[in-house]
Amino acid sequence: MAYPSGKQSRSVNWSKLLRSHQIRFKANGLLQVTIVAFAVFWVCMAIRPLDWKIWLVENALSISFIILLIWTHRLLPLTNVSYLLIAAFLALHTYGAHFTYQLTPLDDWLKSLFHLKRGIYDRIVHFAFGLFLAFPAREAVLFRLKLRHAGQYAVTFAFIVAASGLFELLEMWAAVLFDPKLAAKYLGMQGDPFDAQKDMTMTLFGVLLALGLFAVQRRIGQKRRKV
Repeated sequence: MAYPSGKQSRSVNWSKLLRSHQIRFKANGLLQVTIVAFAVFWVCMAIRPLDWKIWLVENALSISFIILLIWTHRLLPLTNVSYLLIAAFLALHTYGAHFTYQLTPLDDWLKSLFHLKRGIYDRIVHFAFGLFLAFPAREAVLFRLKLRHAGQYAVTFAFIVAASGLFELLEMWAAVLFDPKLAAKYLGMQGDPFDAQKDMTMTLFGVLLALGLFAVQRRIGQKRRKV
């Protein structure tokens, strides 16, 4: 009898670790490391932010999202791939919140490199919202709804675009309720009256790219099964 090599065995284990919904939290070392790493990063970004009021409003939204993930962990378990992508998005958002989104060192570098007048870090984060969160959104759709591939893509697309619009509204309401004088600065408009619409457009591009990657992945999987 031929036994699989150690390398093949590790590959199978990694595949299961990344894609399985059935791993208990206590046995899920990768998820635990992800949570600890994000927590350490969050604490570092909580030290002397450039504007405490903006930091508090931005993180109120992040913490609310994290609480929702914890609350739905057993009802709607996601794979470690999804949790890693969520952590990556939250890390980008946390970094932006520390620097009020408008004054990130990355923006300074991009402005100098491309001779930009306006910072684009917020655009990058909105693009990441569509690209990174499309995967967990599609997993949730697959977990709860029995849809064919076109239906999966349509519902995922609609969910991400709707969530992006809702996030813009939540930002506005939070800023106005917390400090009306802070609203324009917090919302990061930077003199652009169409800022919210452009942010949502970046989310749209991100989710379309994600759906394209899903389609490519599916085609590759079909070809492998035929071989």
